[in-house]
Amino acid sequence: MPDELQALEDAVRDFKRDADLDFVDPKRLAAVIDGLQGTLSTVLFQGKRRGDHLLTGKTPCGWVMQTCSLTPGAAAERLRVGEQLEAMPQIAQALSSGEIGYQSTAVICNFRSKLREDLRQNIDQGFWIEQARESSVRDLSWLEQNVRYLVDPDSFDHQVEEDWEKRFLSISESGGMFHISGVLDRVGGAALEAAIESLSKRACTADGRTPKQRRADALVEVVNQAMDKGTLPRRNGVASAYQRQHHDRRSERRAGCRGITAGKWDADLQQDRAAPGM
Repeated sequence: MPDELQALEDAVRDFKRDADLDFVDPKRLAAVIDGLQGTLSTVLFQGKRRGDHLLTGKTPCGWVMQTCSLTPGAAAERLRVGEQLEAMPQIAQALSSGEIGYQSTAVICNFRSKLREDLRQNIDQGFWIEQARESSVRDLSWLEQNVRYLVDPDSFDHQVEEDWEKRFLSISESGGMFHISGVLDRVGGAALEAAIESLSKRACTADGRTPKQRRADALVEVVNQAMDKGTLPRRNGVASAYQRQHHDRRSERRAGCRGITAGKWDADLQQDRAAPGM
């Protein structure tokens, strides 16, 4: 029997050797790669079902991490997608044909995996394929959360509670700079994102900061505004000293862009009474 994987490897090698990348359609190339991601997910799930991970003495997720050089989250996602695609043949076909992308497929598979068992059979696959074609991955993710909240509020609330327990924030100083990392729950994260978005617009055409720099400045500005109000606890005069230290820098930035105000970001989300996609 011919080695189909070898044929695929040969075809990829020929493409990389012969293709003029200046004329390669990135959308078509992405569709091919996304389709193969779906195939990989199916292969990994079938390997888990066979018990291939037991031969290495690892958990299924650990086996996928080692085999495919993936992070824990990415490994868990591949196994989840492989399992759910088996139960959603229309979604699997849409991914394989390039009609929808892998990330959108992962959102749909995540949606199904978190529903109660008795609700999974009610999923309208055609609806989700249409939404995946027309929506961004982010909008599709918001939609699946909204639908899941409407049809299965208990499991949704349970997930919110689990997410809340995962929150953390760490701040460390190194070389005169501060390094920040953390995870926020959806409410806190949405509030912080809205605040930063509203303060990270270009102040004027002369504003040469990068988007990352504007977001960093916006985070500092959120803190500055809170401290300027005088409502935060003060210890040994730290708050007032901080305000004096940064007042001149903030004033200089604003001086060159007078009359320019940051746009306001509206975070209102309207929920439909009916649950689409079910």
